[in-house]
Amino acid sequence: MVVEIFKEFVSKFLGQAPLMLGFVVFIGYLLLKKEWYVALSGFIKTYVGFKILQVGTSGLVSTFRPIIEKLSATYNLSAKVIDPYFGQTSGEKMLEAMNSLTNVGYVMLIAFAWNILLVIFRKQTKIRTLFITGHIMYQQSVVLLWALYWVIEGATGQPVSMTLTIVTGFLLGTYWSVMSNLIIEPTQEVTNGGGFTIGHQQMMGAWIAYRLGKYVGNKKHSVDHTEAPGFFSIFNDNVVANALIMTVFVGIIMLILGKNSFIEIKEGAEIIQKGYSPSKYWFGTYIWETTAYFAVYITIVLTGVRMFVAELTTSFQGISDKLLKGSVPAVDCAVTFGFSPQGPTYGFIFGFIGQLLAILTLAFVIKAEVLIIAGFICLFFDNGTLAIFANKSGGRRAAMIIPFVSGIIQVFGSAFVLSYLIPSNEELKGLVIGWMGMFDWATLWAGTTILSKWVGIVIPIVLIPVMLVIPQLQYKRHKETYFTTMRDE
Repeated sequence: MVVEIFKEFVSKFLGQAPLMLGFVVFIGYLLLKKEWYVALSGFIKTYVGFKILQVGTSGLVSTFRPIIEKLSATYNLSAKVIDPYFGQTSGEKMLEAMNSLTNVGYVMLIAFAWNILLVIFRKQTKIRTLFITGHIMYQQSVVLLWALYWVIEGATGQPVSMTLTIVTGFLLGTYWSVMSNLIIEPTQEVTNGGGFTIGHQQMMGAWIAYRLGKYVGNKKHSVDHTEAPGFFSIFNDNVVANALIMTVFVGIIMLILGKNSFIEIKEGAEIIQKGYSPSKYWFGTYIWETTAYFAVYITIVLTGVRMFVAELTTSFQGISDKLLKGSVPAVDCAVTFGFSPQGPTYGFIFGFIGQLLAILTLAFVIKAEVLIIAGFICLFFDNGTLAIFANKSGGRRAAMIIPFVSGIIQVFGSAFVLSYLIPSNEELKGLVIGWMGMFDWATLWAGTTILSKWVGIVIPIVLIPVMLVIPQLQYKRHKETYFTTMRDE
């Protein structure tokens, strides 16, 4: 009974980001001694704003993922997709096969409780951030538990041990706390003092992008403040730029696939996909309508971001001042998109070029056993975020070069770790369809998984105190302002 209630709590509250964030805003307003109806209003605006954000992000995924998958199917590619949801599905299926899917809830709760505890003892730990991106918390709990289980205990064929579950929870909670804390100051720069930090899949990557950006380019030449001459001046408009650029890049892929790839024939009847009908559109018109949706969904994303970030920033002051003094909320990376509308486009394009180069190298030069298929979420949300942080310190040159390098790392890192995670058992092999692919998961977590294969559980155990040294080093750099509430700086 208790286990069932706990599973309900994890899946229907902690795992639902809009509900969780709305509740946080509601409590924050009450702690600020606002009237109950003001708190309720904040809850509703936050919930609706995040739902708008989800509509936009889901639209981006549903529009462009089928094109990438169709490219794979058309050319009979047997590959693994570097996409968070493909990685999550792999983890769920593998853990379910081992009768251990319930352990994910334990990992998530331990990690979240550990994050809270580290913030409570912030004077000693120097941790200021509370990771509250619910769907990412669940996703990472699944993938990390699966990866560590398979390389440490998988050979036994037994369910996940409670020891590994506990260690994974503390390790993941440390990662949430330390890396979201690490990226606070750069996020403040990017958002002009937004009062929050990033709690997502590329926190370490965003910090690296920001730190390296100044060595790569000039921040004065921002991607968002470039005045193009003549015809190119239309690219100064974010909506126009997104629509045209995606028409060129995705449109080429669609032309290569051909119009028949977007029509399924079933029992003599046409199944229309994405509104395409030979009698309604020319194929060129269909390409335009499909790719123009990129600009539509980006606009939706920005609308949702502006709505819930305003509420979250204001209300979290109540939690920060009354419950977890000096704490900062760590939220979805998409909230930064409104502060650099052109950044995600740069990240997508140059990340795609980097991934394509790496994929071709794997397929035709190295002839690797694991062939990687690019995932849209990595291309856009991961590299887009890196481009925003790189642009802030190094301008458009950094926003091009760093996502390009990131794309290469995402492919090679994912292919390497997948070579350790694909079972030899034919029955289980088909359950692994991909890996997270995001920057931190192609570097930090890929390396942790591979080292754990050879050294054992000592690697994740040792990594916990090693990561906890990072905020101590941060604190030494600016002791006087370190615990100042970010929004007040």
